[in-house]
Amino acid sequence: MTTRALLETALEGGTPDITPFITYLCFVDDLKSARWQRLIEKGLGVCEGAVTFRLVEHGVKNEFEERKEGNVTHRILTRHTPVGSIRQVDSDGWRTEYFIKTPQDCAVLRWIAEHTEVAPTREGYDKLAETIGDLGVITLYAGRTPAMDICINLAGTEQFCVDLALEEPELFALYDAMRKLFREQMRVIAAGPGRYVRWLENLSAETLGPKHYANLLLPVYREQAPLLAAAGKRTLVHYDGRLRAVAGEIAEAPLNIIESLTEPPEGDMRYDECRALWPDKVFWANLNLSVYAMPPAQLRDEIIAKCARAGRRSLAFEIAEELPSQWETAIPVILDALRTVGK
Repeated sequence: MTTRALLETALEGGTPDITPFITYLCFVDDLKSARWQRLIEKGLGVCEGAVTFRLVEHGVKNEFEERKEGNVTHRILTRHTPVGSIRQVDSDGWRTEYFIKTPQDCAVLRWIAEHTEVAPTREGYDKLAETIGDLGVITLYAGRTPAMDICINLAGTEQFCVDLALEEPELFALYDAMRKLFREQMRVIAAGPGRYVRWLENLSAETLGPKHYANLLLPVYREQAPLLAAAGKRTLVHYDGRLRAVAGEIAEAPLNIIESLTEPPEGDMRYDECRALWPDKVFWANLNLSVYAMPPAQLRDEIIAKCARAGRRSLAFEIAEELPSQWETAIPVILDALRTVGK
């Protein structure tokens, strides 16, 4: 079987002959280089997300500015609309100022959402399909669901949690407007190519807790997953943090695949606990960064133990967060270990 066939078997809920292991294509500097080809020949797969929609905003003017302060470069984006302006700042690649600082900022973002349309595009998908071929699969980038988009991209965790606790009306008005736009995004994705729709949630349960997960995330999943399923798509969520606090709510969510699922210390649940609670979900699991530094024999045993905890059905592994510095020596050990599992 090709690497793609093995991965698709796992993602569809089956048991592949060999548990697949993939890396994101964005981590690979040159797919055709000798050092990557030797790993691909041993069974390493690749995956990348394709964008099959574009957002067309009306009445918005973007102003970009770059400032230097000592050795730090600040990149400032100001968005001007008829109802006000908002600003965010990135300093050497780190977000140091978010768009949302006041309720009025939420109102500006709501106006933008209400004046945005969604259009289909597939150029990126076709290019990726040609590049990846039988080496893996393409996921359909679908952004974050509205609450997680606000939390991670627009407000930052601190401001988001404060506004949630205060039940700020403008925050919920923005959520409603973004949820309407999100529906249209999913409609366009459903009508386009591809099968695996990826919501890049980056969820860690302490951000929301069971109440807000149930009120803000679960209704969106319940609304959109059936629409996508009717179009022949499977949904996956990027859950790379601690999940125990919302484990019961995740069990109720109509999600096919939990991607980037990570054991402690990054996460707070082991794979056997996850499997007991979520027996119907596929685990596209992320390996802890620390395992790549293990001596070969210990690394091999750890991979075999992870497979035993998760079960080989509905299981694949990936490098999801960053390319570890020991990748060239560790990946061959991981691939060899996965070949021995179940034999």
